[in-house]
Amino acid sequence: MVPSEFLQIAEGLNHLDPVRTYPTRAAKLVADLANATSYRVELEQGERKKLDSTPPPPPDGRAVSLPLRHGRQVLGTIHLFLPEGADKLEGPDLRLARWGARALARGLSYTSRMNRPSADGRKKGQEVQSRLDRTPLTKREKEVVALLVSGASTRQIAEQTKLTVATVHTYLKRIYSKLGVHSRVELVARMVGTVGSVPPTDGDGSDVSTIPDAPAPTEEEALATDSL
Repeated sequence: MVPSEFLQIAEGLNHLDPVRTYPTRAAKLVADLANATSYRVELEQGERKKLDSTPPPPPDGRAVSLPLRHGRQVLGTIHLFLPEGADKLEGPDLRLARWGARALARGLSYTSRMNRPSADGRKKGQEVQSRLDRTPLTKREKEVVALLVSGASTRQIAEQTKLTVATVHTYLKRIYSKLGVHSRVELVARMVGTVGSVPPTDGDGSDVSTIPDAPAPTEEEALATDSL
């Protein structure tokens, strides 16, 4: 797999919206990482359900099964069906598949929490603003985060703030560093209260949430591939 293809898949695994279709979209990306012909996802959290690729996996196909684990949570299993004649995954394909399964599990955990109905939308907005007020961010950085949490793309943020797309990217890198997060997914999850807590205002950037130790793109590479 060439670097550009990997970056596109990595970006897709971090793209949660729309939440409803994330499990099947992300599972397909993991299958692509492993060069699998099809997949089956079995989710164990809440109402158990099974998600199959289109077309569905063959009834007698050989598959590699990987756990979908986020922290101490085991959310389910992804079964990656191998091409005809292949007995197992190994080398780069196996390493990428394992990384993809961890990224998928993280996304499933975040989407599950973000999809919970809010009893009071206004209260949720106030909670986000309260978290923003406790961060060490500048007024402009807080504005960028608020727009990002509302669902705005990089280009839309640039248009609404009268900044260039490149400048928005610079702001995002600075925001990630100050808040100790590594991606938009983590940033949004933190702001809506689905992971961790806001770092203290001394801006030391400490955070227990980390990206899996896998061939994930660097921040500069990820930002360079943003086509929104």
